[in-house]
Amino acid sequence: MQAADIRGLFPGLQDTIYLNTASMNVGCVPAREAYELAVERWSAGKFDWMDAERAGEEARSVFAEIVGATAGEIAIVPAVSSAAGIVAANLPPAKRGENVVVAGNEFASNYYPWLLLRNRGYEVRALAPGGDGVTAEAFGQAADGGTRLIAVSAVHSANGYRADLAALSRVAARSGAWFFVDACQAAGAVPLDVVRDGVDFLAAASHKFLLGSRGMGYLYVRSGLLDRIQPVGPGWKAARNPAESFYGPTMDLSPTASKLDASLAWFPALAEQAALGIFRQFGITALLDRNARLALRLEEALVAQGSAFRPFAEQHRSTIFSVPVTDAEAVLARFRQANVVASVREGRIRLAVHFYNLEEELDRVAGLIGRG
Repeated sequence: MQAADIRGLFPGLQDTIYLNTASMNVGCVPAREAYELAVERWSAGKFDWMDAERAGEEARSVFAEIVGATAGEIAIVPAVSSAAGIVAANLPPAKRGENVVVAGNEFASNYYPWLLLRNRGYEVRALAPGGDGVTAEAFGQAADGGTRLIAVSAVHSANGYRADLAALSRVAARSGAWFFVDACQAAGAVPLDVVRDGVDFLAAASHKFLLGSRGMGYLYVRSGLLDRIQPVGPGWKAARNPAESFYGPTMDLSPTASKLDASLAWFPALAEQAALGIFRQFGITALLDRNARLALRLEEALVAQGSAFRPFAEQHRSTIFSVPVTDAEAVLARFRQANVVASVREGRIRLAVHFYNLEEELDRVAGLIGRG
């Protein structure tokens, strides 16, 4: 695998240093061509929606590979909030002392659905983050015999803190709680293994490190929990045989996680199939290894420039960097002049590397930040 081979699939990056994948990825050639072909066929009255449905099934399989699951454990949903909403809706009304534990600085999509459980009698224990993030130890201190769900981001979207999922799973197991993981900033960026880490539910949207676009996302449900989870708004896609289930009067739900599927967004599904093909083309492990090397290169460059950035302990590092600066707007102004795209979160410059970045780009961005 050569960097030039990857870059050839992202011609839009020729004059741009893009470090904002934590917000949205850069569209690749295969996805763009899939969109263009779909629009051409649609406008000519020749669009075949079954092609899109087959694309969705292939995307489901690739995502399962990326997170270490089986396709039968994956539902296709539009967003993490949709996935969390399904899980929240399947928690019964609380008994006395039952609670949910979540970090107080979670992204809203992995926070609001749990807060609404207060209306069903649950205490929501929102933990204050420490200097780095909310640790497994903090979750362990907050959880007790009444804890019914623990929710966490695999990688925090603002600061890049990577959670110890295996340790958090053990905390959940001690309480008999469900363990929900928001992997929006992790899937396609860092290695994930839902079986190894004892995850019950994992959700991700496609428009970040998975190279997809808005409208596609996934919910992993551990196979042992499938019988306990029912769809909230089932449609024809929830059926055992969707193409034979357009009308009533019977309802025969799928025995797999597809019973939780939302109706597929056809154009995004075709683009998703094409984009995820990049993971198969180069190999999931090879691309994740490249991400790790690029992240290390940026870390070293930031330290060498004397910036105020300080890395997390190795096991908590990801592909997202939160860099303290004295004047974020001044840094962004330098970025604009140099065609660098990044974000500001919590007053800090947020940089997100992905395998389509180049080492020399990271060195240049570190130099532009300097001492902030």
